[in-house]
Amino acid sequence: MRNILFISFFSLAFLIACDDADTYDVREDALINYKTDINGEWNLYSIARGSTDLSAVHGTGLKLTIADGTFTLSDAKMPFPTLTTTVADFSTGNWSFDDDYQPTKIQFTNGTDVVPVNLMFPLYGKNNTSLGLEFSLGCGSVKYSYHFKK
Repeated sequence: MRNILFISFFSLAFLIACDDADTYDVREDALINYKTDINGEWNLYSIARGSTDLSAVHGTGLKLTIADGTFTLSDAKMPFPTLTTTVADFSTGNWSFDDDYQPTKIQFTNGTDVVPVNLMFPLYGKNNTSLGLEFSLGCGSVKYSYHFKK
C-alpha cells in the first residue's frame, strides 16, 4: 500500500511539473540576424605561435583600426598576415568577411593582393569586444594566433 501511495505521489508531481501552461516568450528581435560589426580600434592582447605564448617577446603594442571596410595597422614591424614576403607588404587597405552575419574568415586586401585569415572564435552582431585571428606566415604547419580586444 505504501508503494502505491509513493508511486501515485511522484506520478502526480511529475504531471504537475510538465504542465503545458508554462510557455516561454521569445523576443522577436532575438530571431533577427544582425550584420557583424567590428568597427573600432583593436589593441593586441596576446600573441601565440602554436601553443607558445609570445606576448612577452613581441609585446602587445600593435593596434588594428577597422572602419567601414578599411583597416590600418599602427606598427608595420610586427608580424602580421599582410606583412609577409608572399605578397606586397601593406599596413593599410580594405577588409571583408566571408559572411557578413556569421563570419569564419576575414580577408585583407590592398586592391590587388588578398590575404584570407581565419577567425579564432565566432563574431555575431554588434558589441564584439574580442577579435581572434589565426594565420600562417609561410610555413603552413606553424600557426600564429593574435587576440585583440577593444
